Amino acid sequence: MKYFDESLFLKNESLKKYCTFKVGGNAKFLFIANSKQSLIKVCKYCQLHNIKFKVIGLGANLVFDDLGFNGAIIVNKSNKILLKDDVAFVDSGVYVSTLISKCVERNLGGIEKLAGIPSTIGGGIVNSLGAFNTNLCDFVEQVECYKLEDLNTQLTLNQEDCLFGYRTSIFKNNDYLITGIKFNFKHSNSTEIRENMITALTYKKSTQPLNYPSAGSVFKRCEIVPAKVIDELGLKGLRIGDAEISTKHAGFIVNLGNATSQDIKNLVNFVKNEVKNTHNVDLETEIEFVN
Repeated sequence: MKYFDESLFLKNESLKKYCTFKVGGNAKFLFIANSKQSLIKVCKYCQLHNIKFKVIGLGANLVFDDLGFNGAIIVNKSNKILLKDDVAFVDSGVYVSTLISKCVERNLGGIEKLAGIPSTIGGGIVNSLGAFNTNLCDFVEQVECYKLEDLNTQLTLNQEDCLFGYRTSIFKNNDYLITGIKFNFKHSNSTEIRENMITALTYKKSTQPLNYPSAGSVFKRCEIVPAKVIDELGLKGLRIGDAEISTKHAGFIVNLGNATSQDIKNLVNFVKNEVKNTHNVDLETEIEFVN
């Protein structure tokens, strides 16, 4: 393996700065990968030295444990975008908002309704990001990735290979490292694109508790709409510690200031139990607890 400078690792770094929930202890090591090359290299280094590692983007659906992470958290900030006609080649660390802005500049439509969602492109692919009947993965042509068991062999998966579904994909099991995505968009009317984007942003501001740290929708939709049922059960405003079921949107849990991961976990479990007892439905979480 080519030389890797281990001094680039941050040590005992607070994880509160690396997730939108603003919770968690310290990571033993933390590394900022600013390119695909450094991302691959640091993963290889961790494997070579038997360091447990997890690659993250914006940490917008993660809850880090209060005890921290006994290994390396690798923050993917690879950020190259190449647009050619209606095709985009995008690093996995690019923010969804950045790609939307680039597309709007070129009158490329399709994903503008995802405006305001905090995610990297890689995270959006893993979790099959979607809103307003718009799915990021519908525009995917190919995903460049590696199996973690073989970081020397680049794979190119077509859309059908990725097994995209509701908030899931082949990448969800954490066995892959996504480095780049090829998208196909469509040229559209610039006024319509901007109106779609403004409508999406306005709706989010009016319906979601954006003034508090959170990780977005906590539970996946199933045979019920979780937010509707949680509201009907009168659970809005319920608190455990500084974790609260939002009074603005019952599908969100927010951090009122000093919530712990245990507060959030306890509140999630309470809601699950209530819904199970009243509706006989087992809720699944969209958020991921990182132990």
